[in-house]
Amino acid sequence: MRGAGDCLLSGEMMSKSIAVILMLIVPLLLGGCALSYHGNLVSKLQAQGPNPYINEPELKDLYRKIRVIAMAERSWGDPYAFDSRNDAIISNFQDRFSKPAMMEAISLVREGYDAVVAARYPHIGYETECTLVDAGAYVVNTEVAADQFDWNFIKGECVGGLAHGVGKAVDEKNNAQFVGRFDQGVMVEGVFDMPLENGSQVTQLGDVPGKARIARLLSTETREDGFQWHRYGDFNDQAEMHGFGVVIWGYTNAMIVKSMGEFKHSKLNGFAAKQVSGTTEAGAVWYVRIGEHVEGELNGAGAWTNGVTSLSVGYWEEGKLNGKGYGDYANVAENSESYAGTYLAGKRQGSFTVRRRAQLGGGTGEFTEIYDNGKLIDDGIEEKSNSGDGFGKFVALAGGAAVIGSSGISDSSKVDIGTAFASDVMAGGDGKNMNAMSRQVAQGGGAASQVGSDDDKGVFQFSCYDPGNFICVDYTLFSRAKSEQFKAQCAQGRNKQVASCDSSTRQAICSHQSPTGDTETHDYLYGSEPEQVKQACLSTGGKFRMVE
Repeated sequence: MRGAGDCLLSGEMMSKSIAVILMLIVPLLLGGCALSYHGNLVSKLQAQGPNPYINEPELKDLYRKIRVIAMAERSWGDPYAFDSRNDAIISNFQDRFSKPAMMEAISLVREGYDAVVAARYPHIGYETECTLVDAGAYVVNTEVAADQFDWNFIKGECVGGLAHGVGKAVDEKNNAQFVGRFDQGVMVEGVFDMPLENGSQVTQLGDVPGKARIARLLSTETREDGFQWHRYGDFNDQAEMHGFGVVIWGYTNAMIVKSMGEFKHSKLNGFAAKQVSGTTEAGAVWYVRIGEHVEGELNGAGAWTNGVTSLSVGYWEEGKLNGKGYGDYANVAENSESYAGTYLAGKRQGSFTVRRRAQLGGGTGEFTEIYDNGKLIDDGIEEKSNSGDGFGKFVALAGGAAVIGSSGISDSSKVDIGTAFASDVMAGGDGKNMNAMSRQVAQGGGAASQVGSDDDKGVFQFSCYDPGNFICVDYTLFSRAKSEQFKAQCAQGRNKQVASCDSSTRQAICSHQSPTGDTETHDYLYGSEPEQVKQACLSTGGKFRMVE
């Protein structure tokens, strides 16, 4: 399992042999995994704009909310404040509570029981013979049931023999104490404190729940290691959140909104948000979901994001997308896209409209993918490519394939050359990495030429298309072994063999020739700004041309 400091790439990402661009991810990740991924998500979402396919007003509203949450900055180091991500979540519930009032209560409780008493109830009466009508009055905690308290009035204000006004009561059996306001012998609001057997301390500040009385209060459990579990909102007399509530995990370097919104018997019911920790290729993340909940799960209109690569909005049933769904995807290593389609029990079903934006050049293409029970059965690329409608405008970074396949270069050098070629394109196409590699090969860095047998010789043609990274390469090879080698590489990841690359649209083409064979790399989308690819093409010994 990956931890927060592990920047690992998924098997699918590593398998894209043509898209050697992946070699460039490592330096991006060294700066801080999830933070690098999140920065990429923000920049790509800004560049591609909002999802254009959403029509339903309620989903448009949720999409705006989850987009703001996904793009909000994450930060660590302040144990007494929310970062921008959590503030973005909280902003959706401002009509249900007062954040300043909650934060004031949390700050007080952090100071300890005595400090809270001094701040809220500085003057306690001196009468001692006051009676409590409800000696088992309930306070919210996780250890002792309501009927297990046995409160004794210590001192305070009395009216007619009943505790009335500010006073103090204790429960010696549980080592609990309460200072607050009484009304005709009944606790109504105050501060409660009790140690737990595990060494934690429970402190409650606010109203006291009672039979048929919902109370708004803060209940904080403080562990010996400094972690604080805050629950703020409306409680019934069974220690259940019932109404509006916020559950906060207070770490020593951050405050995280664990769940927030409408509760019934301590489960999310109604409009609410929740964060759940998990892992992705970026490391440890907090998944966020917001929308209509039933019994703790998204049911109805809802939205979700992992905050590093993806967000989605649509209709949910028992925590899974079921019905119309929309989303955005922006992985560091891949092109970004917006999509729309139908889900069945959490899996894509039927046609999905996809608008994909290339990470180089910024051009876009739209096509239709077909799914069956979550499995992609038709990516829509070939049909669009052959239709001549201008779809095949993609970014190609595989112009170095012919150089990689040159018979005079060792397998280890091939990997180095692929990395150098991709580095040149990404850095602006100055060719310095490829030039350095060429000099290394010329000086004896490559292996001796390999001579095939007569059975191995011939003319072998095929084309390889990578719809995930917008790449198409026509191969003409003079070795059966080399042909099989490149076909095997093409079969990896989402690449597919096609009859030929589309040659009908405006594009840039990089051609390479070598004793092993010839390749033509078709660069459609980047054809509108070909200079970088042109320079990279020429630096690898290729010939460059434009098709208008």
